[in-house]
Amino acid sequence: MEGKCEAVRVYRGFARKYRLGGNKNYRYVYRRGKSYPSRNLVLIHLKGRELKFGFSVSGKVGNAVTRNRIRRCLREDVRLMRTEVKSGKYIFVARPSAKSVSHDTLTREIRQLLSRAKLLKEDM
Repeated sequence: MEGKCEAVRVYRGFARKYRLGGNKNYRYVYRRGKSYPSRNLVLIHLKGRELKFGFSVSGKVGNAVTRNRIRRCLREDVRLMRTEVKSGKYIFVARPSAKSVSHDTLTREIRQLLSRAKLLKEDM
């Protein structure tokens, strides 16, 4: 193998250990969590020891392509902010108006929601 450069593959996706998981967990957070609404998103948070995220984009938002695009944007933004967020269980719910806004707007709105709810580590 001398003289050959091996590429180190690094997984940059949304790790499974940060996913909220099945329907049972979503229902639990919806029932017990506190809601923080904004124009295009709703954040539902429940205090906890571990850090878990869930994303909900209903059929009212648009077709499958649109819903998946919004979900990917939300997931990527949360992946990058993960170290700044306090532990707990989070669900981000996209409203129908989210389909007509840019990725930057969604990013700003996520940060504003977390800040308003005092869920960023610097807000202690």
